[in-house]
Amino acid sequence: MLHFNWLKKDRKKSEAGTRAPPNVPGILTVRKVDDLLARHKGMIVQIDELAGLSERNFNRYYLDAIGNFARFVQLLPASEVHHHAGPGGMLIHTLEVCVNALKIRRSYLLSETGGAEEIAAKQDLWTYAVFLAALCHDVAKVTVDQTVTVYDLNHQSKSWSPWESFLDEQGAWYSTEFQHGRHYRLHEKASLLLIHRIIPAYALNWISSDRYIFTHWLACVSGDIDNASSIGEIVGIADGKSVAANLGADTNRMPVVKTKPLHEKMLTALRYLLNEGELPLNRNGAAGWVSGDDCWLVSKRTVDAIRDQLTQEGHSGIPTKNGRLFDMLQEHGVLIPYGDKAIWPCIVEGEGWRNELTMIRIAVAKIWPNSDSRPKAFEGRIIPAEMEASTKLDASAGNEKNRPSSVITTMKTCSDQTAPEESQHNQENEPSLTMEPEDESPASNRQQLRHDFDLQNFLPSDESARDESQPANPDPDTITTEQKSHSNAQSELAVPVNDETDDPADAFFAWLRNGIQSGDIKTNRPKARVHVVNEGVALMTPGIFQDYASAQTNGRTDWASIQKKVLKKNWHVRDVQGLNVIKYRVEGGNKSATINVILINDESLVFGGKEPPTANPHLNRIC
Repeated sequence: MLHFNWLKKDRKKSEAGTRAPPNVPGILTVRKVDDLLARHKGMIVQIDELAGLSERNFNRYYLDAIGNFARFVQLLPASEVHHHAGPGGMLIHTLEVCVNALKIRRSYLLSETGGAEEIAAKQDLWTYAVFLAALCHDVAKVTVDQTVTVYDLNHQSKSWSPWESFLDEQGAWYSTEFQHGRHYRLHEKASLLLIHRIIPAYALNWISSDRYIFTHWLACVSGDIDNASSIGEIVGIADGKSVAANLGADTNRMPVVKTKPLHEKMLTALRYLLNEGELPLNRNGAAGWVSGDDCWLVSKRTVDAIRDQLTQEGHSGIPTKNGRLFDMLQEHGVLIPYGDKAIWPCIVEGEGWRNELTMIRIAVAKIWPNSDSRPKAFEGRIIPAEMEASTKLDASAGNEKNRPSSVITTMKTCSDQTAPEESQHNQENEPSLTMEPEDESPASNRQQLRHDFDLQNFLPSDESARDESQPANPDPDTITTEQKSHSNAQSELAVPVNDETDDPADAFFAWLRNGIQSGDIKTNRPKARVHVVNEGVALMTPGIFQDYASAQTNGRTDWASIQKKVLKKNWHVRDVQGLNVIKYRVEGGNKSATINVILINDESLVFGGKEPPTANPHLNRIC
C-alpha cells in the first residue's frame, strides 16, 4: 500500500509576515506540491490501485509525473465559463480524467499484434501510455489560453513564462485572465512542447521504447485523434465523463446532486461555444453579432450547436425539436422576444455585404456577465424587421426550399426559414422532406417474413452470414486493408446530396435521407443497409459508408474518413464499453449471424420528418 509521507502538511513553513498584493481580484497563493495533492488523496489512491505497480515503481513513474503536473498548473482553472472553471479546476479535471481513463483501459485489450504473449508483456506500458495521455491532454491550456501574472514578495508583477520555469520559481502569488479571440484547440498542438516539464526523462525513455505505442501516444497528446487509435478513444471518453459530471449532466449522477435546469445548461454551452470560436462573431458568415447591449445569433445554427455540445458532454433528454429549445429559453427570460415569438427576422449589413437572417436576441450581460470579457461591438448594422413585415413573412412561408441560416440574400429566403408552424408555436423550421409513404409490406406480409425469413438473402453480399466466432471490426481504426479496398456494386445509389452543406457528416445524412425518399436506399429489406430497431436506426458498417463513397462523383471520397466524420459528431450510441460499433444478431430460419452497426437513436437524422417503419423483428442487440 502506498504511504503518503509526501502528503504531510508543512505548517511550519507558513507565509507569516507576507501578504498578498492588494486590489488584485482573484489572486491565488503559490502552493507546494504536498499541499496541492493532499486535497486529492482519494483519486491518487485510485490511480495507484489501477496502475497495479509496486510502490517504488508507482512513485517513480506515476507519482512524480502527477507532482510535476500539480506544481505546473497550481490552482489555475480549466476553463473560463465551462467545466471546472473555479480555482484548482485544471488539477481536479486532470486527475478525474486519469482515474476514468485507467478504469476504461481495463476493458480494452491493447496490442499491436493481438498475440497473448505480446498483450501480457506490454500491458503495463500500454497502461502507462493511457495515463500519460490523460495527464497531459490539457496541460498547455494554462499557457496558451490564459495569461498568468505572477507577483514576488515585493508585490512586483510580471507575466509568467511557462516555457522557462514553474510558477513557484517566479513568484509567490498569481492571477489569471483568459485570452479572448484565442485559437481553438491550439493547446493540443502546444502540449508536446511542455511534456518535459511533466514527464521525467526516464519515463519518456520507457514509453518511447516501443515505437508503435509511442506513435499513438504522441498523436493523442497533440490532438491528432484520427491517428491516436484506442488511446485517443479512451482519453476522449474519460475526458467527456469528467466534463459531464462537472456540468451537471444527469448520467451516472448521485441522487443527492442537483441537476441544473436545461436553460442554464444551454446558456453555459453557448458561452463555451462563443468563447472557443465554435460560433464566430462579427463578420460575414458568422453565427452572431454584438450590437449595443444585445447579441444577435443565427437561430437554427446556434441551437443546433448548443444541442450538439450538450450531447457531447453527456447530457440526456435534450429536445430534438428546435421549437422546444426556443420555448424554454423564452420562458426563462434568456431570450428577448419578438412580440410573442422568439425568432427575429433581421438584416445584417457590413462593409460590402448584406444578409437577411432569422435570429435570436440575447442580452450581452447574460452571456458575458463580466464586462471586461465582452467582445468588441460589430461595426456594421443590424436592422430588425418591423412587426408588419413579419406578418407578411409568416403568410408566405413554408413553400420554399429550406436554406442554410448563415447566408440568406433576400427577405423571401428569410421567410423560408420561418414555417407557418413557427409563427404559431414559436418553432424554427426543422429540415424536412416531403415524401410519399414508403411502400411497406402489409402486416400479413410482415408476419410471413417472420416465418419464411432467408438469412442469406437478408444480408448484403459483402456481409453474408458468418459464424459468430468470426472476428468483427470493433472500431473503425482496426478495419482491414481488404475491407478498405472493397468496392460494392451499388453505384446506382448515386442520389444527389445536399450541396448546401460543407460538413461531410451532414452531407452523408442528406444523401441517406434522399436515398430513402427516392426508394434507392431500402430499409428493413433483404440486402438493405438500413434497419429500424427498437433502439433507433441501425446503419450496417462499413457497407453503408462504402455505398456513400461509391455514389460520389468526385472520385476522392474515402468511406473510412466519412465514417470517422460521422462518429465525431457523437450522434450515435456507444456500446457498454464505450466503443463506436455495436453488434446485432440477425436470426432467420435455422441460421444466425452477427453484424456490426452504427446505432443512431435520433430517427429524424435518417428519415427526416417522416415516420420510420416498424422495427425489424429479426435484429436483436447483443451488446
